[in-house]
Amino acid sequence: MVGLFADVRGRIAAASARGGRGTRSALALGGVLALALLGAFLFGLWHVGFGGVVKGNWRAGGFGAALAVVSGAILWLEAAVARRLLPPAGPRQ
Repeated sequence: MVGLFADVRGRIAAASARGGRGTRSALALGGVLALALLGAFLFGLWHVGFGGVVKGNWRAGGFGAALAVVSGAILWLEAAVARRLLPPAGPRQ
């Protein structure tokens, strides 16, 4: 999983260096979406840990688990799409 995100990071850097204004705008929008999904994932984990485990409120824990699973899956899907659509990173210097 970590290798997927490292590969995508290199591809994003290469696409940003090679692309124009439209490419950079699309990459920025994808970055904002990724940050929002990461925030939702962490918020879900917070509900599982604090609401479910510490406080014993398993409705909050269930909500957190569902939120973490869905946002994590969408984040993984976004990375997979970026890996498929963006050009290879090439050698690092």
